Amino acid sequence: MKPRILTTNPFTDTYWHQELKFYGHPTIKPPAPLALDWPTIQGRCDDYLNVNMRFDPTPFPRLCENGRLWMSLTPMEVQSAALAVLLAHGNVVVGGLGLGYYALRAAAKRDVKKVTVYEINPILIAWFKKAFARRKELAKIEIIEGDLRKVCQGVEADLAFVDIYPTLLGDEVITDSRLLRRKNQFKQYIYWGWERAWLDALRHKLIKNTLCMPSYLLEFLKMWHTTELQANHTLDKAFIKKAYAATELLYA
Repeated sequence: MKPRILTTNPFTDTYWHQELKFYGHPTIKPPAPLALDWPTIQGRCDDYLNVNMRFDPTPFPRLCENGRLWMSLTPMEVQSAALAVLLAHGNVVVGGLGLGYYALRAAAKRDVKKVTVYEINPILIAWFKKAFARRKELAKIEIIEGDLRKVCQGVEADLAFVDIYPTLLGDEVITDSRLLRRKNQFKQYIYWGWERAWLDALRHKLIKNTLCMPSYLLEFLKMWHTTELQANHTLDKAFIKKAYAATELLYA
């Protein structure tokens, strides 16, 4: 398999606009209790791994259930899926449909054969299939209704990306990882927030140095750190500079 290399900085407004354009603007709205609208950013809108203020007037899709946010394509959501998109190839398993952005984006890649999505909400599934019926990516996407933890077993996949969590790095990511890896054969398993787990492991010296990190993750962090809009970093700048210094060693 060829090395995975990021070619576009996901922490820019340009990338966000590009991904919104790819997703499109479905005119079919989901039935209650789901609701879809297109708000604009007002003030603080955090980036992934960083606090940020934005005043971009671009509308973005937001999906709610019973008035509670389910998923939205804010810059943070798009940024946090960038590496999962990069790593998608062959047969891909996805935990959680959300707005369907990741499933569509993964299916759009030439080296992805199939995307299997596990989603517990039948109303959401029906809406997605209807709203995106004309998208060519749908030919690669299979949606299985049910609880991922119960129905996903005996599956072989090149990548599993689990994005079913309301908050970043809750304790359930550990139990889910153990459960799903035990029941299935995944060549690579990642979940929403996994990049932050690497950062915290380094910060608390659970791993010795950045040589343990894959090159695409270091490149992702380099882009995060050097983007002009990044004003308040999660980690110490001296540490980040050391991390980036190791990038050349990994590419050598």
